[in-house]
Amino acid sequence: MATEYAKDYLRALQIALGVAVDWVAALPQQQQRAIRQRLHSATGVVDEVRVNGARFIACRCHRQADAIVVAGPYRLPDDIVHGELPVLTDAQAMRVRAVLEAAGPALRATIDDRWQRLELANRLEVVSSSVLAVTGELALDTVLRRIVDLARELAGARYAALGVPDATGDLVQFITSGLTEEQEQRIGERPRGRGILGLLLREPKSIRLADLRQHPAAAGFPPGHPTMASFLGVPIVARGRVLGNLYLTEKRVGKEFTEADERLIELIARHAAVAIENARLYRELADQQRRLKAIVDEFPEAILIAEAQPPTITLANRRVSEVLGWEVQTPIGVAEWFARNPRYRPDGSTLTLEELPLYRALCYGEEIVHSEIRLQRADGSSVTVLVNASPLRDPSGKVTAATAAFQDITRIKDAEHLKDDFLSLVSHELRTPLTAIQGGGMLLDREWERLDEEVKRDLVGDIARESRRLGDLIDNMVQLSNIRAGRLTLLTEPVYLPLVIQRAVSETQPTAGARRIHVDLEPDLIVDADPGTLDQVLRNLLDNAVMCRHQRP
Repeated sequence: MATEYAKDYLRALQIALGVAVDWVAALPQQQQRAIRQRLHSATGVVDEVRVNGARFIACRCHRQADAIVVAGPYRLPDDIVHGELPVLTDAQAMRVRAVLEAAGPALRATIDDRWQRLELANRLEVVSSSVLAVTGELALDTVLRRIVDLARELAGARYAALGVPDATGDLVQFITSGLTEEQEQRIGERPRGRGILGLLLREPKSIRLADLRQHPAAAGFPPGHPTMASFLGVPIVARGRVLGNLYLTEKRVGKEFTEADERLIELIARHAAVAIENARLYRELADQQRRLKAIVDEFPEAILIAEAQPPTITLANRRVSEVLGWEVQTPIGVAEWFARNPRYRPDGSTLTLEELPLYRALCYGEEIVHSEIRLQRADGSSVTVLVNASPLRDPSGKVTAATAAFQDITRIKDAEHLKDDFLSLVSHELRTPLTAIQGGGMLLDREWERLDEEVKRDLVGDIARESRRLGDLIDNMVQLSNIRAGRLTLLTEPVYLPLVIQRAVSETQPTAGARRIHVDLEPDLIVDADPGTLDQVLRNLLDNAVMCRHQRP
């Protein structure tokens, strides 16, 4: 390996020795192979190598790097070699050996320093890229798996694990790296945090051991567990709380983990703490969002949340789809969502997008309360909704989002119309008997002396009949009120039906005029019913029949 930082040193050696001095990589391939084979593992040894009659004095300065310094080619005075080569005497050759032997440690130290710098740079580059990959991941299980794999690779360990403790200190998660599926099955039950693992949980500081089996806290291995000696344990701590521990065993190169390995894994642990916290916060946020979505979905009202830039609906509960009549999939643009359902004001005029309560809250910061809108569905039906909309602002007061809640009030509106019709009908029905009672009473009061007995009896009979009718109307209204309030109670008993029907017919016949009410009923029929309610129902039916008969053209 031709290293630029040592060339000046080699040039000085060349001047001092009077023979070419360079790295082995500068020689032709044949000479390189011969010298490398001769000095394959002889670090620090100076040796002579002959290749096709040419002599070289070589020294391997470093075991890991291809750093072989060669002096030559040269020849001795008695050598017969074709071509021009520098001639050295034995004394000069011995001097070259001595100089290379003395220069070896200096070159080795220089190369070691450079090698460590390169290795550190490579490690930092790997750490940097790996940390970015880990911290960029938001799924907690994936984060833990990546951390333990990264630690094993960077520390050069055969096996690694990441334990996550609960509040009591027991390991509730134990993720391994380097073990085969068969090895994990042979181990069986995962560790719970005893022995050396428990020591790291109780005292959150790094532990580096040449042989963990010799430690006083060692608890041994279960049957089927791989042999493990060298050990490095590093806690993962965030804000004084232990989030987990990294366990590394069986250093692949060397007998034990080094101080540099410990510092490196501690660096990884610090980044891992951030990644784990981020993943946990993300999971908590995701859980909160799911919980919020579930809560919003259970609301009886239709709920929308829209973002301002651009105007987009980002959340819609299931009630929205039910009211609008189509499946709303978020995110969806507010304009697109609006276009699916034509909207109208209560007076029937068309509503524009800019007048939509949600749009006004989102784009103009308005708060809209109890806005009544009628919208048309795709199937042609229409519903009336009551809308509330409100803007959401950031700390600076800028509108960033808006919420809208709307409720289908179609049935309420229909009920209001029915109520109005009912009140109109009731007022008419009340006015008729009241008019008859008032007119008959005033006539009797003013003309009592002038009226004959038959007219008086007829007037009194009319007043009594209309009074009963008025009472029936009031009873019906009270009954309806009780039904709506859920207070209706029925007290049933055996009832002789012909008698009840005959009494209802007798009371209704006078209002039928010349028409006779015919009863066709099975004799001696007895039913289980509330007598008062049954009588009221029969008289209502008969009154309605008589009324309809009178109104028929």
